[in-house]
Amino acid sequence: MRADRICKLYFLYHLIKIVSLVPLQILSEDGWQHVRLHRPCPIRLLIMKNFVLLIVFILLHLILAEAQTTVPEVANSPTDSTAESDASPQPSPVESEAAGASASGALPFKKRDPVRVVRFAEPPVIDGQLGDAVWERAAVLKDFYQISPGDNIAPSRDTRVYLGYDAKNLYIAFEAFDEPEEVRATLARRDAIFDDDNVRIYLDTFGDQRQAYLLIFNPYGVQADGIYMDGRGEDLSVDIVMDSKGTITEDGYIVEVAVPFKSLRYEAGKGKFWGVHASRRIKRFNNEADAWMPISRNIAGILTQAGRIYGLEGISTDRSYEIIPTLTLSQTGKRARSLPPSVSPNDPVALADPGRFVNPPIAFDPGLTAKFSITPTITLDFALNPDFAQVEADQTVITANQRFPIFFPEKRPFFLEGIEVFRTPIQAVNTRAIVDPDYAVKLTGKRGRNTFGLLVASDNAPGNYGEEDRTNPGLQKFIDKNALIGVLRLKRDIGNTDSN
Repeated sequence: MRADRICKLYFLYHLIKIVSLVPLQILSEDGWQHVRLHRPCPIRLLIMKNFVLLIVFILLHLILAEAQTTVPEVANSPTDSTAESDASPQPSPVESEAAGASASGALPFKKRDPVRVVRFAEPPVIDGQLGDAVWERAAVLKDFYQISPGDNIAPSRDTRVYLGYDAKNLYIAFEAFDEPEEVRATLARRDAIFDDDNVRIYLDTFGDQRQAYLLIFNPYGVQADGIYMDGRGEDLSVDIVMDSKGTITEDGYIVEVAVPFKSLRYEAGKGKFWGVHASRRIKRFNNEADAWMPISRNIAGILTQAGRIYGLEGISTDRSYEIIPTLTLSQTGKRARSLPPSVSPNDPVALADPGRFVNPPIAFDPGLTAKFSITPTITLDFALNPDFAQVEADQTVITANQRFPIFFPEKRPFFLEGIEVFRTPIQAVNTRAIVDPDYAVKLTGKRGRNTFGLLVASDNAPGNYGEEDRTNPGLQKFIDKNALIGVLRLKRDIGNTDSN
């Protein structure tokens, strides 16, 4: 019998013992009577003993389950045939191979092995050109499939993706072959490039096939980014710090990208695999979507069908600090008028001539926002009287005669960090309800199959109360009081499902 099954049996055994120790009531001729299923003994001692044993066996079961997680074996060759170091042009997959992959749902032989990412001796220049010699050693993802509107057929145009890294950055280059005059591209705002041709890459940095960083670029290198979660779609409110540059060439367009590892949460090192899904959109061909890996329409989700990369070793894991102090100065003037007797003669307004403006002293309002990367997977955020004046304003929405409350997306950087940890299908956490925090602390991270998030904040503006509310005796204890908010979420991935 397997060790985890033994733990489950002990779990059930001690759970039954704890339940059986609880006093029960039965109906007899003399009325309701208390009975116990165990011999007389100190019940608190028995319950505590069995409860401790229950916790021990739960922890033992989790440890054994973690230890039984196997690491996929890697082929002896550093790269497969789709990740050749040769950068010479190669034809796209033939129709027969693509059709066979679509019909059977199995991966072609040359796509089954993970791709080894090469470490660069020196960083490339991010200029939208592939002239740097280091790109000749990069891993190459090629032989794309058209997954929409076609079903894993040969694409209309060829695409290649080059991957490399050094101690600080992950380097990505897209080479999209096309007629330059047909390329659709604009100098758009960030996250507003979806009407252009674009290339994109999904980085599943934990290899758990549940969520990934989504990086999208148009032919000029304008960025769109966010978090993609299988089954929940994209969240483009997250902004990732990275450098990108794109140029339109005689053969199509090229986009170069440098993604700092400190902008990501990840697990790397020997035996660690990342999921990677690279794709391209060609707008003029009915919004054609091409992908490096064949995507079966009979399988839900993209990340479960993504390819894998490995070899990311020797990455600098220096703890990074980010401190942003703020200082707001304000002054509000008053016009001097004829004053009522209640005004003190020493008031500056009373000493001024009628009709003049009186300016009180300047008000100072300091603040601080800080971020501390404890590990590549755990981040601590702290804010003291934060200033969100620079955050983009919400779009104008008519709120009158609405049956349900209107949801405004979060745009404040402090709350956007690690916001995917608090995402739930029923929107259980709405950080926009925290209006004017005096302070806020947030700890988010992931360790193995466990994901956790802790948010604590003191809100100086817990709600807007009208005149009728202020005269309501039941609301007096809430008006003009700070609200203390605390949220804790723990999640463990079990098999192909999540446990919250």
